[in-house]
Amino acid sequence: MRVSVLSLFIIAAFCFSSFGQNARMKRYTAPLAGTVVLKNVEDKYNAGIVNLEMPEPGGEAEQEQLRAIKKQVSALYPHKIGPVQKKTSSVAPPVLGINFVSDSIPGIPPDNGSAMSKDYKSAAVVNSSITIQDASTGTILNKKGLKQFSASVGLNRLFDQRFDPKLLYDQEADRFICIMLNNFSSADNGVVIGFSRSNNPADTWNFYAFTGNFSLDTTWFDYPAIAITKQEFFFTGNHIKDGMTWQAGFTRSVIYQINKQGGYNGDAVLNYQIWDSVNYNGRNLRCLHPVTAADTLQAPAQYFLSNRNFDISNDSVFLVKVPDTIGSIDSVLTVTALKSSTGSYGVPPDARQPDTSLTLATNDGRILGAIIKNDRIQFVSATSNPGTGNSALYHGFITNIGSAPAFHGEVFSFDTLDIGYPNISYVGNGLGTDQTIISFEYSGLHTYPGLGAILYDGTGYSDMTVIRKGDSTIRYLAQKEQRWGDYTASQPDWSLNGAVWVCGNFGRHDRKYGNYMAQLISPYHTGVNNLPNRKSAPVKLYPNPAGQNLSYEFTVTKDQVFSFFIYDLQGRLVDKLIDNFCTEGINIIRFNTGALPQGTYVLKGTGSLGETVPAKVFERKP
Repeated sequence: MRVSVLSLFIIAAFCFSSFGQNARMKRYTAPLAGTVVLKNVEDKYNAGIVNLEMPEPGGEAEQEQLRAIKKQVSALYPHKIGPVQKKTSSVAPPVLGINFVSDSIPGIPPDNGSAMSKDYKSAAVVNSSITIQDASTGTILNKKGLKQFSASVGLNRLFDQRFDPKLLYDQEADRFICIMLNNFSSADNGVVIGFSRSNNPADTWNFYAFTGNFSLDTTWFDYPAIAITKQEFFFTGNHIKDGMTWQAGFTRSVIYQINKQGGYNGDAVLNYQIWDSVNYNGRNLRCLHPVTAADTLQAPAQYFLSNRNFDISNDSVFLVKVPDTIGSIDSVLTVTALKSSTGSYGVPPDARQPDTSLTLATNDGRILGAIIKNDRIQFVSATSNPGTGNSALYHGFITNIGSAPAFHGEVFSFDTLDIGYPNISYVGNGLGTDQTIISFEYSGLHTYPGLGAILYDGTGYSDMTVIRKGDSTIRYLAQKEQRWGDYTASQPDWSLNGAVWVCGNFGRHDRKYGNYMAQLISPYHTGVNNLPNRKSAPVKLYPNPAGQNLSYEFTVTKDQVFSFFIYDLQGRLVDKLIDNFCTEGINIIRFNTGALPQGTYVLKGTGSLGETVPAKVFERKP
């Protein structure tokens, strides 16, 4: 079956090519491989055998070289007690909203990702399965193996296996896209992509298959990263030669540019083009990371970032631009080299665990998350902190994208914790500056592996919000270095302004991986939001007691204006909180309690049509 699929690419693929200084471009077509209704997929027992060591990015030979680099990093920057890198800040931390254990399986690493729709339908992936959940409750609705889910593409031989899944939700089209890879060699490697036909990920998907080895050489496609514009879907990856080290084996990074609407429609033929051998001054760039839209989708250009992810120390990044859509005659990819005015990055050391015989692999220093807003890019990666020897967060900024790009970066670190696999999402402009929530996994000598986040308010960083603390050390392999992951997921909450959804790992009590999803809310967004398509639910008030920020979910039966008031326990009015129009269904009000003295209060709401919401008692703690 693989030969017939590959032959389709060969027969119908090439129709146009372009050569430029920074890349080559070829245009292709891919036939519709099949459709599937996820909830109807036959997978009675959802059984599978999971390899306890999925290939690491780039292969084992590359990882041996990376371990050698990390030894150099540890020798240059040994762990030491130094000045605390993270000072207590006046910036308020993110507020933890809905959170729950997502699908967890014993794979190594979990390769966990997620995508959340406007009506809180969640699609989550780990390295061998996809799970549909109701995110308002955490209830699992459907769970299928990735191979069974994508069986219509025809790659169903006994040795075919799916891995490196990624998901995204298209907030404007109200659709999902799922990508996964198939097999690890040039002869069998492929890229499988599903486009949902509706906003319900449990319903129909259209599947297309792309050869990973489009140039028919001895390389295979590895490590996808994804993004969308208004018109198109982009994914990137590295081409690695079969059985070679990362120095000799890495050949190039490529960009696939696809007509996404055709995928949603299930067109019989899907048009796309590949930008090949993206380079700067003749040196091919590696691990191109797409820059995602902070809120409104961009058009028509798509940006990408690359860095020198295997260097012990470097201060350069590369800004790549695909300026126009498929078919544009004058579309020429450009690469701009930028040097940081402050702050270098480098390969991070492995993370420590309470069991000192074990470490957690942090991989290299590649860029793992990037967003664009107001002609400005923010991005994150893991890095070393020379001052403490810790694995830290690198937060980069590129300004004046459209005219004269300038780059600077900052290293964020904790004195006792190591940070790995960060990601970033936009949460608004609450203080007149663009604010982001940065999520990451953490671990330390006295702290089990967990999931956390900080808020960047445009000028500084908050203390960490613990999303899910670890229950134990992670130990799955019979070696010192334990896999920790390859990436985490983060996206805006498209139903709740100022909120994001994240997905990552924690150490379970049985020393395995736990997969966790959570909603995080900016403390600087005060107001009432409707949660669409949720007509009623139990009243929720959290956190209570409230140190600073409080959220209250309530149900409205008819559209109307609601006024909220704060009273003391004697029934005396303390203050009027807000007047806000509320739509039918579940709404949520959030506010900062910092202006209230310590004590106990009552929150009441009354609608313009006479409707009231249940009064709730809350405590303001210091």
